Amino acid sequence: MSLKPRRVNFNEMWVGFQETVKGVITLAPVPRATWNDRFSDVYTLCVAHPEPFADRLYQETKSFLDEHVKVLLVKVRANGETNLLKSYHEAWVEYSTGIGYLHHLYL
Repeated sequence: MSLKPRRVNFNEMWVGFQETVKGVITLAPVPRATWNDRFSDVYTLCVAHPEPFADRLYQETKSFLDEHVKVLLVKVRANGETNLLKSYHEAWVEYSTGIGYLHHLYL
């Protein structure tokens, strides 16, 4: 991996990156090689030339997470009122753990 800024196509990079974000946030297995590649991709996007994509990465990730939370809400509601607290807790544990891992990836 070169630390030198280079031209990148955000849309192409985001396609693979989004799959990894989904895996991380849902606690699905993410192979170490993929994790390492995505870690490098974050750096590459943030120092891209001639224009860095840090803001766009933030916005796309935010949009992805907004949609993911909507899906979680539907799942929690689908379990009914009698299981509301349990369902909410399970969704919260998954989300908060996944978001912690995502934070590490974006560091």
